[in-house]
Amino acid sequence: MSAAPATTETDRWAALLSDHRSPRTAGGPARRDADNPFRSPFETDHDRVVYSAPFRRLARKTQVHPLAPNDDVHNRLTHSIEVASVGRSLARRLGAFLTQRGELPAHRTADDLAWIVQAACLAHDLGNPPFGHAGEYAVREWIASHGADLFPHAAEGDPLHVPADLQHDWACFEGNAQGLRLAARPDLAGAYLRLTDATLGALVKYPWTADDPRAGTARNAKFNVYASERDLFESAWHRMGLGPSLRHPLSYLTEAADDICYRLIDMEDGVEVGLLDRDRVRRCFNALLEQDDTHQPLGQLRAAAIGRLIDGCWQVFADDYANICAGTRTQDLKAGLVGPRADALAELKGLYLHLFADRNKTATELGAYKSLGRIVYALARACQRLVRDGGYNPESYVAKRTLDLAWGREFVTAHDTRPYAWWLRQIMDYVSGLTDNYARQLSREIEGG
Repeated sequence: MSAAPATTETDRWAALLSDHRSPRTAGGPARRDADNPFRSPFETDHDRVVYSAPFRRLARKTQVHPLAPNDDVHNRLTHSIEVASVGRSLARRLGAFLTQRGELPAHRTADDLAWIVQAACLAHDLGNPPFGHAGEYAVREWIASHGADLFPHAAEGDPLHVPADLQHDWACFEGNAQGLRLAARPDLAGAYLRLTDATLGALVKYPWTADDPRAGTARNAKFNVYASERDLFESAWHRMGLGPSLRHPLSYLTEAADDICYRLIDMEDGVEVGLLDRDRVRRCFNALLEQDDTHQPLGQLRAAAIGRLIDGCWQVFADDYANICAGTRTQDLKAGLVGPRADALAELKGLYLHLFADRNKTATELGAYKSLGRIVYALARACQRLVRDGGYNPESYVAKRTLDLAWGREFVTAHDTRPYAWWLRQIMDYVSGLTDNYARQLSREIEGG
């Protein structure tokens, strides 16, 4: 599908700021919201994320330190809120920039840009499984060793058949792709958000599927599009005038906001839990600020450093605006920083070795493999039994109890004629939505302990 032509930069931005949503039903028309003088479609996106169950569950998901006993340490929810704050600041600069250049469409405002990027920032971790990135690796490694348990040998046309693209998506289980799935799809029992094209564009860092060479290996896969969302993705990108693998300009701002927050605030958390030396982190923050302040509280230094990085990343965006809009920039914005800021960021990156080598963190992440593997296996077996029996079967006691535990009888009976491939996607949704605490509890319940 080729990109729709844009004759001027204003036309280009009019397409990029599309407020269309995915169809409510398969094959239905794309929609845009009815005009509301008090709330734009992009403000609606923001509110859909804020009021969603996946967003609330971020409060119980690991940012860096799993199950941290210190309440001052960030979780995915507080991290996402802070990322949204930084993203809003960057988006307001873009609004002023486009207004000055005469490229902001007449029916859009600088506030629209702020709402779009805020919504994307709030949604950027919605698909992350429990235990942080360790949860992704745990599922991938479990699939590599137990694929036969998840993918029964069944010919095409058999309700137990699992298409190759779905098997590959599981092998490359990815929070970014799961996030797009949650954000883009039509509603199913409140699970999906149907955000606008523009917000989806700002959300997507890796606009390709798992089978694209740029996704990398299954062990370290980076992509944003599962096979189940390929059509939704391609349609949205076409409406926005983007090629099928080009990044939306706003995605660079969302990514930069995330980079700024985790690079600085994760270090502050490392000091809080006693894993990093306060003076060393202070030196890094001072280096970003090109000063040597030994008295200012670390939190104030961090706040000032965030402001300095916002300035730097925005300048990289403005300087490379033409390449960003053309889709030819391949690096993130922080890669364009030079001098003391670049040197300080490199040292902060090195400090992650200390964080990720923490014994308690490592032990928890090793446990993630066992916990998540046990959950995936139990759900897969129950769904296979459901499909083999041709419907919800009260006499299949173990399968019935497992299905009830995960989704509840009402949901299962409403969908009990679906093929196994559909249920595998529901398992993916369910596992990625688990919180750290509940994943451990559910694993113990399944085991009978």
